[in-house]
Order: sequence, then structure tokens, then C-alpha cells
Amino acid sequence: MDEPGGGEAGRRAVRIPTAFGLTDRIRAEAVRFARDVRGSTAMEYALLGGMIFLVAVGSIRYYVSRVSVVYGDITAAVTQGN
Repeated sequence: MDEPGGGEAGRRAVRIPTAFGLTDRIRAEAVRFARDVRGSTAMEYALLGGMIFLVAVGSIRYYVSRVSVVYGDITAAVTQGN
């Protein structure tokens, strides 16, 4: 019994990948991606920016911890002066 819509005309061949074919394709895409050098400069800048950000955050946290001690000393001195 034919399906409605006119039989085989207009149908696309659907290829279902097997496990072996899928792993070969993934391997080929991984090799292609590893050899591709486009965008490497952008990636280097992104890594550099990330490192600068981490150093800045670490420095700010260190600075805040040191300054809070100084402000604590100032607050104690002003409180004792009153």
C-alpha cells in the first residue's frame, strides 16, 4: 500500500550513519579542526585577556584585604580620640 503523496517521487534518500561511519567522521572533523589555524590569533588574545583578568582580580582582592586593615586602624584611632 502506497503512502499518500505520490509514492517515491520527491523523496530524499535518508542515510542513517552507522557507529563506524560516525566515529570516522568525528575523527576526520577533529583532525581538520586541529590543523585549522584560522582564528588562532583571536584565541591567543582571549587567553591573554583571561590571564590579565585573573591577575587583576587577584591584585584587587589582595589590595582590598590590605586596605581594610589600614582603614580598621584608622577607625580605631579616631574612635579612641573621641
